[in-house]
Amino acid sequence: MRIILVDSDGDAALAATLATTCPGARLIAVGAHALAGCVDTADVVVLGPASVASDGVLELVARLRRASATVPVLAVGADDRAALAVALLKAGATDYAVAGTDELVAALRALVADPPALDTRDRPIPGLVGRSRAIAEVRALVRVAAGTDAHVLIEGETGTGKEVAARAVHALGTRAARAFVPVNCAAVPEGLAESEFFGHARGAFTGAVQERPGALRLADGGTLFLDEIEDLSLALQAKLLRVVQDREVRPLGGATVRRVDVRLVAASNRDLWQMVESGRFRSDLYYRLRVLTIRLPPLRERRDDVPALVAHFVARFNERRGTSFAPPGPHACRPLLEHTWPGNIRELENTLEASLTLAHATGADLAEVLRRRPSGGGGFWADERTRLLRVLEAHRWNRQRAAAALGISRVTLWRRMERHGIRDPLAAAGGETA
Repeated sequence: MRIILVDSDGDAALAATLATTCPGARLIAVGAHALAGCVDTADVVVLGPASVASDGVLELVARLRRASATVPVLAVGADDRAALAVALLKAGATDYAVAGTDELVAALRALVADPPALDTRDRPIPGLVGRSRAIAEVRALVRVAAGTDAHVLIEGETGTGKEVAARAVHALGTRAARAFVPVNCAAVPEGLAESEFFGHARGAFTGAVQERPGALRLADGGTLFLDEIEDLSLALQAKLLRVVQDREVRPLGGATVRRVDVRLVAASNRDLWQMVESGRFRSDLYYRLRVLTIRLPPLRERRDDVPALVAHFVARFNERRGTSFAPPGPHACRPLLEHTWPGNIRELENTLEASLTLAHATGADLAEVLRRRPSGGGGFWADERTRLLRVLEAHRWNRQRAAAALGISRVTLWRRMERHGIRDPLAAAGGETA
C-alpha cells in the first residue's frame, strides 16, 4: 500500500502515527507542488496539518479530485474545526480527523481495512435519495453533523425532508441508541407549551393529576428535534436558551432541577436570521442552535433526482401494500420532471401515493394513471393556494382530514389558510370544519 503524505512541515508525529497504524505501507512524503504525478499510484492521500491550515487547501483537494475521483483523501487538522471539515468534505475530501487523536487512528484503519473502490464521500443515507450534487452535499453535511455532538439547524422549505435529515443525524451519531423525540413547535398550544417542553409536577395546575416528564427529559441522552422552531414564542425561546446553556430543566410547578444531556436539532422553513433582525427570534438562541447548518434544497433545484425519488416511493408502496408496480419510464415521468413542485418531496410523495392507490384499486397501469392526472400551470398542481383549496374541498373543509392528506399539522394548515386569505364557506352556515 502506498500512502502519500502531503505536509510542508515534515510532521514527524503524524508520520509515526501513519507508520504505526499502517504497518507495511510505503509512506511517501511530498510537497503540494509535486503531488500531481503521485496521485494515480496512491492508495491513500493524507493531508497534514500544515497543508490543511494553508489558504489553498480547498483548491488542493479539488485538484486531487480532478486527478482521481477514487483515491481516498484524509485531511488531518490541528484541531476540531467543524466549518473547515465541512468545506473540505464539500471540496472532495473523504474524511477529516484531528492529529494525535484516536479518531485519526480509527479513520486510517478504516481506509486501510476497506479502501473504497469508488468515491465513498457519498454513501447512501436512508431517505436522502438522489444523485444530484445538491443532495450529495446534504448527505456530506449530515455525516459531519453525525460525527459531532453540536446542535444543528436545518433550513429548507416545507416538504424538503428536514425531519428525514434530522433522523439521519441522530441515527448515524453516538446517540443513536437513545431516544429521538420530535416536537412540532407550531402544533403546541401556547398555554401548554411550557409543560410540553419542560414537563410539570403533580398538582402544578388544574388537571395535572400526575407528574409529566416533558420533551427535554424524554430526550435525555438522545436528540430533541424541534420542527418549525420559528413558531416558538419569545418567552419560550428564553427558557429554552437557559436549558441549552445550563443543561438543567425545572418542571412547571416543580421544586427541584433535573440535569439533562440533550442534543438539539432544530428545523425552520423560514429565514431565521431575518426573524432575528426583526426582533421575532432571539439572536442568542439562534447562534446556539446554528453551530452546524444544513440547508435542504427545494425539489425544483434538484429535478434530476425526481426519477430516483419516484422509484424510491414506488418501492416503498410495494413493500407496504404487497404490490409489484414498476417505476414509470422516462415518457411517463416527463410531467413529473416539468412540474415545479411547490410542495417539494412531500407533494411528489402524496401525488405518487394517490396515483398508486388508484392504479391498485382499478387495475390500471401506473404510467397510464400518471398520464391521465389533471394538470394545471405546467404540472399536477397549481400554486399553493389552489392546492389548499382543492384538498379542503375534497374533504368538505374538514381541516383535520385535509391537513393529514397534505402531510402537515392542523395548525400549519390554518396558518397557510390565513396567509392566502382562504375562508371556510361552511363556517358561516354552521358546518363541521374541525
